[in-house]
Amino acid sequence: MKRAGRPALAGLLAAAVLGAATLPAGLSGELDAAGLASRIAQEKGRVVLVNFWATWCEPCREEFPSLSRLDAAYRSKGLTVLGVSTDLASQMPGVEKFLAAQKPSFPNYRKKSGGDDQVFIDAVDKSWGGDLPFTVLYARDGRKARVLAGQQSYAAFEKEIQSLLR
Repeated sequence: MKRAGRPALAGLLAAAVLGAATLPAGLSGELDAAGLASRIAQEKGRVVLVNFWATWCEPCREEFPSLSRLDAAYRSKGLTVLGVSTDLASQMPGVEKFLAAQKPSFPNYRKKSGGDDQVFIDAVDKSWGGDLPFTVLYARDGRKARVLAGQQSYAAFEKEIQSLLR
């Protein structure tokens, strides 16, 4: 049984390495929980909106254009929008196609494969059950200011952003 398991494990490891090396066009890189925290910290002095999405999530796809509109409307006023795809490595061709069609004006990352998903989820926000879409807003001082679970309208995002930009 060990012999049969080793090639399977080797194949999974090779797929993980290949998947990490070849990110689809439109993705700025991979982030684990520590990488995400570091990326948010780089934006200190700005309001940061981090949206977690997946191509298989219909509400995520519906809300995605609002994120580009928000980025265009509020970037010069101090907003940074970051997207994080939670799609699996096997779904990356769909992610590339989705991003090519959407042409987002803000950086998108892939949640790093491997590790315990619950550790990542808890690091983002302990109240998050993993449902998508999920958005976290950070104030200019870097503290977590708002958590928005589920699909949001442009107006709902705008209301939350404007209160933090004041």
